Amino acid sequence: MQRAVVSRRPEWATATLWALTLILLAAFTAIAHDVYVHHALAFDRSMLTALHHAVTPALTAVAVALTDIGDPTVIAPATAVVIAALALARRWRWATLVALEVGGAAALDLATKTFFARPRPTLYPHLVHETGFSFPSGHATGDLAFFLALQLLAWHTLPPRWRWLGVLGILLALACGISRPYLQIHYPSDILAGWALGAGWVLLMHLLFYRSD
Repeated sequence: MQRAVVSRRPEWATATLWALTLILLAAFTAIAHDVYVHHALAFDRSMLTALHHAVTPALTAVAVALTDIGDPTVIAPATAVVIAALALARRWRWATLVALEVGGAAALDLATKTFFARPRPTLYPHLVHETGFSFPSGHATGDLAFFLALQLLAWHTLPPRWRWLGVLGILLALACGISRPYLQIHYPSDILAGWALGAGWVLLMHLLFYRSD
């Protein structure tokens, strides 16, 4: 059986990933600072208003489906399955790295939520029931962390024609994130911060701990 080609990063790619990681973490820090100081960003209200006026039964059904797909009760078991499969294949480094990437992002999100304790938006009625704090979005953080970790796994372990398969998951994660402010249960800044935190953390862990088999 043909062994999957292992991708090795050239120096320019590593430098680009470091730059992107720093940009993402800086973006999260900037949004977090504004939320801490001002509690709401200028564009939050206007975007929630625009989304409220765009509500239709069909869009709401799609948004509810997306938010259910990206729920932590789905992502957590999916992560466990990926880690278990890697462990069974004796890919111990990858199993550990995926656990660190996705689990670490979830832990960071929980700690950040507790620190900021930002209430959920109340500008318009929520279209689904949701509890807990708002900043950053756990869906945005966890979903992008999970699917980005899968994309990195695919890039380094699959043959070239399959390496971009994880991009579909990343697009799904972005769609899940957008569904949250549409449903009026998150500020747009919660989503942007969650994406920046989830992606920044995964890239940081990958850069620090990835070693080719």
